[in-house]
Amino acid sequence: MTEEWLTAAGAEGSGITGPPTLSASFLVEVSGGAAGDRIAHVVFAGGRLVEIGSGSVPSPDVTLTLSDSDAQAVLAGELDLAVAFMQGRMKVAGAMAPLLDLLALAATADGRARRTRLHGLTNR
Repeated sequence: MTEEWLTAAGAEGSGITGPPTLSASFLVEVSGGAAGDRIAHVVFAGGRLVEIGSGSVPSPDVTLTLSDSDAQAVLAGELDLAVAFMQGRMKVAGAMAPLLDLLALAATADGRARRTRLHGLTNR
C-alpha cells in the first residue's frame, strides 16, 4: 500500500460499480511488512469508489486487518478476500453489511479484472 499503489488503485477503481447499498468507509490495517505497519482508507458511496488514500478516516464503518503477506496475496489474486475473511486471516471490526457488499464487489469479474490490472501496474 505505497502511495504509488494507492494512486493507481484510485485510478483503477474510479469506474467500478458495486452494489448500490455499498456506502461505507473502510479502514485497512496491514501489519508486518518490511516497511512497517501501514494504514489506508477506502470510501464507497452508492456502490462507487469515492476516495482511497493513506491514513485513517474518522469513525470508519468497517476496519479490516491483515498481515502483509495475506494482503499481498489478496492483491495478487492468490487469496480471495472472502476466503481470507472466512479463514480468519482478515480480521473485521464494525458493520457487517458493508463488508458483505465489498466481498460481493470483489468477487465480480470486473472486480477481479481491475485487481489483476492493478497488480500488473504496481508490481513490475
